[in-house]
Amino acid sequence: MLCDRCRSPLTAPVTKVKVPPPVPMSEIPGVRTRPARMPRGTYALDLHPCEFSIDPPGFIVHPHDVTGTEQHPDLMRSISCCLGPTGIGGPNLVCRACGAEVATVQADCGTQNQVTLHPSAVCLSFSED
Repeated sequence: MLCDRCRSPLTAPVTKVKVPPPVPMSEIPGVRTRPARMPRGTYALDLHPCEFSIDPPGFIVHPHDVTGTEQHPDLMRSISCCLGPTGIGGPNLVCRACGAEVATVQADCGTQNQVTLHPSAVCLSFSED
């Protein structure tokens, strides 16, 4: 996926899959961050997260597949609980090349462990193998 503003790559190559179900909270004492919702190398489009979710709509990817971003300069966007950001402060990742707000990372005790790229901020890039 590419930044819609400057066309810089934001992710490693990813393949579309169906939206997986949410990952349940860990049953292991002391483990607060869930496993990543998406398998590496995949993405899913979810424009209608469930009504009780704080997940933003967009392209969901594995956190390690995001390569062309950096933390938002407004630290209030990185509000966190436990061990990671909640994503409730709005987009918290910007394009490393141009600074456009492109994604929300979630990885705390009460959210899915995922990155959601915002549909209006990214474009899909297709290549032949």
